[in-house]
Amino acid sequence: MPRTILVVVKDKDLRQYITTKLQEEAYVVQALEQCCKVVELVSRLEPSLVIFDVEICYADQFATCRDLRTEHVTASVPQLLLVHSAIEITRIERSEVQIDDYVVQPIWWQELLACVHTLARSGKRWNQRKNAVRPATRRKMVTAAGEQQLSINGLVIDIARHQVIYNERCIELQQPILFDLLLYLVRHQGVVLSRERLLQQVWGYEQAEGSRTVDVHIRWLRQKLEEDPSHPRLLQTVRGVGYCFKV
Repeated sequence: MPRTILVVVKDKDLRQYITTKLQEEAYVVQALEQCCKVVELVSRLEPSLVIFDVEICYADQFATCRDLRTEHVTASVPQLLLVHSAIEITRIERSEVQIDDYVVQPIWWQELLACVHTLARSGKRWNQRKNAVRPATRRKMVTAAGEQQLSINGLVIDIARHQVIYNERCIELQQPILFDLLLYLVRHQGVVLSRERLLQQVWGYEQAEGSRTVDVHIRWLRQKLEEDPSHPRLLQTVRGVGYCFKV
């Protein structure tokens, strides 16, 4: 049975573009230009995913996103947010809005499609994932000598509890993908990892070339971990290649 996706985007051209491309992938799409009927539609249609444009969310101060999480019928439906920059992601996280994943505009279609496939088809809903490592990551942990905790120079990653502590300070990582990304970087400390490798190994994307998703999430981790995010010490950029975790 085709999966249904709700697209809530204000810009007509962007809304039509996303709708058409998703329909080409055999999704059933319900498109809206405002939030007023979203909760009602999600309750009735039970879509596999809701895609929001950040401009619409700003208009109602993310009330619709929060309402979807508080309603029993809609709480488990994944939410994907189209944003303009990594700074927006940081601001949204501080407001404690529970978004499953982000795509930075201008949209690179293969990146958006990969996110859609992951969220809509994997069955990994926010309330199922928020306290658990993704299955692919958990398998790696089991095969790595049964490790349950990593500790490196003041950074402690508790795999079993899905917690991060740095210099005796609890680091709140609301998005499960951030925990997965940090864990992968730490387990490969000192190794320069390309964006393509990170997208394939952490996100599970098959086609990764050209995506800016990694850059956005690295910036987000730096905001959490680094004393001076503009001059990172732990999460370092290797120009033209990718990123490296150093201690």
